[in-house]
Amino acid sequence: GGPRTLEDILPRLPANFPWPVLVAQHMPANFTDTFARRMDGLCALTVVEAATALPLQAGHIYIGRGGTDLTVTDRAGTLHAAPRPETPGVLWHPSVEVMVDSAMQHLPAAKLVGVMLTGMGNDGAQAMTRLHAAGGRTIAESADTAVVFGMPHELIERRGASMVLPCTGIAAQLRLWLQ
Repeated sequence: GGPRTLEDILPRLPANFPWPVLVAQHMPANFTDTFARRMDGLCALTVVEAATALPLQAGHIYIGRGGTDLTVTDRAGTLHAAPRPETPGVLWHPSVEVMVDSAMQHLPAAKLVGVMLTGMGNDGAQAMTRLHAAGGRTIAESADTAVVFGMPHELIERRGASMVLPCTGIAAQLRLWLQ
């Protein structure tokens, strides 16, 4: 979702949030580091740009570097948030579709939660629908708060959303699910 929407959600997650958070925000490379540093100042969680492979840790938010795709990889038995060159044939980067698919390669769906926020197009709708069908939990931002309802609408239309919530209710739902 847009930076403003992320500002409505991520600062509401407590410092003891038990899972890592990965963010695929469609944004150019020259903005993602600044965005990550600004969010780090707003959040109780540690926020970093995933410009290199970083071990996934609870209480950390990993912002995908613009101009790359953010993936989950396994390095010597430890999961990492890792950038990789833009995936050919994919329109948006960092790609939600690529990120969710990579997470599903390394973790059971029941251990994953996907949140689709405001945005243009359908990036991530297929992967998050597969996640939902496999037993993962998914949230689509409602039309009431989405600045651009394209991406959440696509997820809802495909019946891939476990819940549809305004952005102001998403952090509370995540806290409930991940206690």
